Amino acid sequence: MKKDRLFDYLETQENSKLLELLSSAFDHMDTHQRNDVFGEIIQEIPPSSVDGEELLGDIEAFHLSSLAGYYYEPFHINSKNFSDIPEETEKWFDEIGDHLEDSSRLTDQGDHAIAVQCFQLLNELIDKMEDGEEIVFADEYGTWMITGDEKRFVTSYLISLSAISTPEEYAEGSIPLIKRDSYESFHNKVYSIALKRATKEQKAYLQKEVKKQKVRTSYNKNRF
Repeated sequence: MKKDRLFDYLETQENSKLLELLSSAFDHMDTHQRNDVFGEIIQEIPPSSVDGEELLGDIEAFHLSSLAGYYYEPFHINSKNFSDIPEETEKWFDEIGDHLEDSSRLTDQGDHAIAVQCFQLLNELIDKMEDGEEIVFADEYGTWMITGDEKRFVTSYLISLSAISTPEEYAEGSIPLIKRDSYESFHNKVYSIALKRATKEQKAYLQKEVKKQKVRTSYNKNRF
């Protein structure tokens, strides 16, 4: 196929035909190809409002599909293919990143109750993935593969959680993220964020529970 001949012809076509062609190309690309071609453009799109109920429904469907093994595509690993990442695995990390970003927008909108529901479903999947359940497959994988700003996602969740929770509920929801951060060398400083976003009562109770449960944080990492 000659590129010059093709693009000379495309320059004469209506926008509707070009958009139809782009849509078809998008559908035929894998996740890496989509990000390579459209990644910069998607960052230019202004944020739009998010329908909380619609997003929650999408996340519930994603949650069910993930637990059912829809994105789990194992293969026999050897010395030649050990670094290969199945397309289904790439797609899962891309989709959960999109869902986390949309959930963060719910926080931005002040839709805290439904944002917490969304985040909790997604965090449950992340924990199961990290625990080695059959969510995705690769020789090595982890939260570093989630697209987007992980610290923003954590902060948004804790803001919404603080807005609707009792001190006990706030501690119950934030401690799993603090523990996860301890396994990841505290690179997101989740405990600091949790303290900052908590009310006075939530902060006091969280500090008590962290001490009681001997949860490692960046403050006490050498103590336990």
